[in-house]
Amino acid sequence: MPAAGTPPPALSAAAIEIATRTPTPFYLTDEAAIAAAATYLEAAFPDPWVHSYSLKADPLPEIVALIAARGWGANCVSRGEILAARSAGIGNERITLEGIGKGPEEISEAIGAAASGAPLRWVAIESADEARAFVTQIRTQGLTLRAPIRMLIRLNPAIEPGTHDGLAVGRASSKFGVDLRELREAAAVLAAARTSCELIGIHMHAGSQLRDMREWQRAVEQSLAAYADLVREGLIMSTSHQAYGTLCVGGGEPVALDGSDDPEAQAQGFRAAADAAWSAATGPTPVVRAIEPGRAIVATATHLVARVLHVRQRTEIIHGTLALPGDTETRCEWQVVLDTGMGELIRPALYGARHPVIALRAPETETHVVAVHGPICEATDTLGAHELPRLLKRGDLVCIAGAGAYADAMWSPYNSRPRPARILLGANGIRNIRERSAETS
Repeated sequence: MPAAGTPPPALSAAAIEIATRTPTPFYLTDEAAIAAAATYLEAAFPDPWVHSYSLKADPLPEIVALIAARGWGANCVSRGEILAARSAGIGNERITLEGIGKGPEEISEAIGAAASGAPLRWVAIESADEARAFVTQIRTQGLTLRAPIRMLIRLNPAIEPGTHDGLAVGRASSKFGVDLRELREAAAVLAAARTSCELIGIHMHAGSQLRDMREWQRAVEQSLAAYADLVREGLIMSTSHQAYGTLCVGGGEPVALDGSDDPEAQAQGFRAAADAAWSAATGPTPVVRAIEPGRAIVATATHLVARVLHVRQRTEIIHGTLALPGDTETRCEWQVVLDTGMGELIRPALYGARHPVIALRAPETETHVVAVHGPICEATDTLGAHELPRLLKRGDLVCIAGAGAYADAMWSPYNSRPRPARILLGANGIRNIRERSAETS
């Protein structure tokens, strides 16, 4: 049986061939895997659902362009991501601006787009303070907007997502979104500036890697109830409600990097929960429904290809999520150090996320459990316990699965390491998108 996360044979063969001429580590992306993931989501959330790809997972323009060619829009959280979306051929009418960290540059970008006559699809406000900042900056810039900026307000659904604390953005204590009291405060600020800011709906993100459909449905139900209240109270005008009232339910669909999930059934489950929430809603409901997955589209498409640097006998106990699946702790008698680690894939160090490590062109021999580490001068630079061939030696190739989301996007030059190459494998063969950087930033 193939190891968990084992890449398709064509991808493995390509990795081995590329490694003869490209220094490791490098990121190798399978375009077919992106297409398959997008297809599952499109089937589960068909038109007229609005589909937007969250660039924070992987903003590489060539990746964004692959998804945009399917008709997807771009969900951005910074001016840099907006520029990446545009460079991938996505127009402002398919770009949304969200995120907790919008500063003057992001606000100015939205204002400038509206003044030019090509406004963003919408901007999602995170707080009453941010609503006031938008209104103030519009007045300060003194530009004449050809149409008001359409806005959503992000609601914190105050659920228990059941995910890692670092991913539980829908928890009441998180920094994201507004509660019901602040929702009305922010809506009132926008209502007082309707000639420039038009409130059209609610944005919600329950949490990444969320698997409890009851909690997710409850988050959608709360968002629909909040939307209905804003319409009833006149904070969303009836004309806006009837023409383009919106609920964006965010992303967060889980991805099992060991291949244990059925992504098609999973996407259908999220859609069924959304349908149930809409069916149970009382009062006015939005005419526009939107999703904005990121990780669910790109996570499994990219493998991080690396080489072994050191193999040595040393006892180490791996605890928690980085132990072998099913273990609370795993005893390893050997250590393997790779030429890639937290600089190229920070999620194991950041969240304790487990990524399968697979030997390429492995010798025909029995396996044993080893502790796998990266090359960075930090003890947290570890990939955990993995089963690898006993004859693995310096120079052998391995690949790390699931490096398509929040890997290259969160790359760090720490220890003055160069940025790895980005390579795509598609129907037309291998495309080298970015050479390994000579510089370290």
